[in-house]
Amino acid sequence: MIKGKRMNIIICDDEKSTCGELERMLMEYARKNGICFNIEVFFTGDSLADYLDKEVVDVLFLDIEIPGLDGIMVGDYIRRKLENESIFIVYISSKEQYALQLFQNRPFDFLIKPLEKTRIFNVMDNICRIAGKTSRDFEYQNKGTTFRIPCREILYFQSYGRKINIVMRNESRSFYGKLTDVEKNVPSGLFLNIHKSYLINFNYVVEYTYEWVKIINGDILNISKVNRSEIRRKILEIECDGHGEFK
Repeated sequence: MIKGKRMNIIICDDEKSTCGELERMLMEYARKNGICFNIEVFFTGDSLADYLDKEVVDVLFLDIEIPGLDGIMVGDYIRRKLENESIFIVYISSKEQYALQLFQNRPFDFLIKPLEKTRIFNVMDNICRIAGKTSRDFEYQNKGTTFRIPCREILYFQSYGRKINIVMRNESRSFYGKLTDVEKNVPSGLFLNIHKSYLINFNYVVEYTYEWVKIINGDILNISKVNRSEIRRKILEIECDGHGEFK
């Protein structure tokens, strides 16, 4: 749980009754758990996209059939145009057949209307648990200076000789160390050791096979032969659970 931290939540649905009902449930959850929610409501995809260009959003409850840009297009805009992987997108709809179309936008969950309080509370429990873990920083030293990087910004760690490369979207940093020590100091539910040279943040995996994974920046990393069965098992666990976190 991330008590004491304000969480910015967006609801986007063209049904005002659904927005009001969901907002009431979220505020009840916030009161019961001692969390501060800042909730904004939108009724069209276009107005939401304009807002997302300027503001920081933590959680987005997004209807699929909305005027203007629909929910699938908004999700694509977030992931591709804004290159934002940190927003927890929770799709809501009265139709189940959309589920497969949403996969490319990497949603956190998919809820069917009418919305149930127990399901909303369960989703928020999982989001708060994972957000609490991903808010941690990775700390390392280089030339006598200590540096910190938010774990959520790290795509993967690469071991190269005696050095560790920290790969992020727009830069890489390096320091002397061992990958086994790095693994002990990052959230175990977020990072996965696929090879003696690679420790990956699974949230940034966009494609995978039995032999390799593709990271959102286009890098393709090999999975070691001895790890393939275990990695496949963990990936299937994550997909079945739907929460982007290892058990």
